[in-house]
Amino acid sequence: MKITLKTAFEELLKSNNLVSRKPIYEKYDKNVQGNTAWERGDVAASITTCFRDFPELTDKNAQKGVVIATGGNPNIAKISVEKAAEMAIQEALLKLTCVGGVPLAATDCLNFGNPEKPDQMGQLVGGIKGVKTACETLEIPIVSGNVSLYNESNGKSIPPSALISIFGRVDEVSKVKKQAFQNIGDLIYYIGTRSNNFGGSEFFRVFNFEDSRIPEINYEKFQNLIKNLKELVVDNSVLSVAPILRGGIAITTLKSCFINNLGANLKISRDLLSTLFSEDFGVLVSVLDETKIKNIFKEDAIKLGEVTENFNLTIDFNNEEVLKQDLKNWQENWENELRNIF
Repeated sequence: MKITLKTAFEELLKSNNLVSRKPIYEKYDKNVQGNTAWERGDVAASITTCFRDFPELTDKNAQKGVVIATGGNPNIAKISVEKAAEMAIQEALLKLTCVGGVPLAATDCLNFGNPEKPDQMGQLVGGIKGVKTACETLEIPIVSGNVSLYNESNGKSIPPSALISIFGRVDEVSKVKKQAFQNIGDLIYYIGTRSNNFGGSEFFRVFNFEDSRIPEINYEKFQNLIKNLKELVVDNSVLSVAPILRGGIAITTLKSCFINNLGANLKISRDLLSTLFSEDFGVLVSVLDETKIKNIFKEDAIKLGEVTENFNLTIDFNNEEVLKQDLKNWQENWENELRNIF
């Protein structure tokens, strides 16, 4: 199957796993008691200042934020239940770090099939092992959780998956950075390696490709990413920061453009597909001054392009233009896709 770059973007933007969640957010009160400091969607993970009504706290402590970040990818679970559970915790921690959070505790929701069947019981055991491995390695305690079992229809189980939420503390809510690009001319960088391991990716799911190779789990690299990213965020050295997750850099870039109607000019010299659609964990940031990001991340920080005034996405690969697209229609489709359901 030959797929053009434009088709790849357009089909991913139709995926219910990637489209805007705003039609869902609009259906409930997400600003309970007026304590929501940053809504999910504006930033990588929602933050509340729920201690403002505690008179015994100092003004500084009363303004501390509580962040909740969730991770989980059933696509990965179809390949490895245990690795999917580990990566769910990594995903939640990455989102939490994007807003400058300090992890405090985690809770799990294990969604599996019929444990009376040996293979499905084995999946449950694998999910529990994955949660245990990641929590012990990353030193995040599990304080609660729940299990949903017997999720099957006509004898077939759902993709066995662990969904993880991590709770953390944000000391300075005012320093949290949005996911959207902010200014014309800002430089766009991505941090984190890109690989050709597309197993479990939304790119492969949408186009019905199969591959058992999933992104590598390297805790040493991931912990360095988290440590350095936290420093970058709390030091006010980035103007925007968004986790690279489902849909890879391609979708993360578009979402960062859509919110403020800004464009992006990307210049790619490495493998085009892995750069755009790999779902290895990383972050997309925009900066005005690239000195700090280079000093902290060195060769792990890759300059991708710059934010533009025209509401277009332009991609050059090895100095040849491979895509130039007005983003208005793409934005409208992305924002409204779920309105056909909700």
